[in-house]
Amino acid sequence: MRAHKASVTEIEELAPSVVQITVAFDDESFSFQPGQWVNFRFPDGVSRAYTIASAPQRPQAVQLCVRVGAGRGGKALTKLDAGAAVTIDGPYGDFVLPENDDRPILFMAGDTGIAPVRSMVLSMLATRDPRKIAVLYEPDQRNILYSADFDPLARDGSIVHESGKIETLIARNRERMTSSTLMAAGFDPFIDRVGDALREHGISGKNLISETFGPQP
Repeated sequence: MRAHKASVTEIEELAPSVVQITVAFDDESFSFQPGQWVNFRFPDGVSRAYTIASAPQRPQAVQLCVRVGAGRGGKALTKLDAGAAVTIDGPYGDFVLPENDDRPILFMAGDTGIAPVRSMVLSMLATRDPRKIAVLYEPDQRNILYSADFDPLARDGSIVHESGKIETLIARNRERMTSSTLMAAGFDPFIDRVGDALREHGISGKNLISETFGPQP
């Protein structure tokens, strides 16, 4: 994958220890599939993998959702300002919408795992994807990320959007899940709990499409 020169146009705090970085590319060569991630290289050389939270229909303003940790990446983030020149490598990842599958899509997301889900949901709506959409979301510390996007869509019936403990949401939506394509994103403990809950309710997780963000920070 080639390296793309870009600049930071905005840094927005979404919740305590979660920020959204918006970047603009120097040219129009960057493209991605919703659900993918990039390698973000800071001006000081530190690089970290960040998930794209925006839809590909807006390539001029790509949004990255980041949980700020205590390591070198977190320290680099505290020094990052709007206007900074950065390098973006990618995109990477195969956590993308399945093709040739007309079943409803049911997303399960934990914490910042909602970022690739947001990218896919917004893209599906922009392209008038006919598949029905349900989003089951377990936020961290009751900080419901991107509620300004999901709540209006749920109110007008475009999607189903529920938040709470993932085990409770899976139990409540068991019937819907048996006829849907299942996709899950989040840190390792969340993905493990999704698998346990699916088995508990007799739902096959064999074809679960999942993306782990690694150990819980």
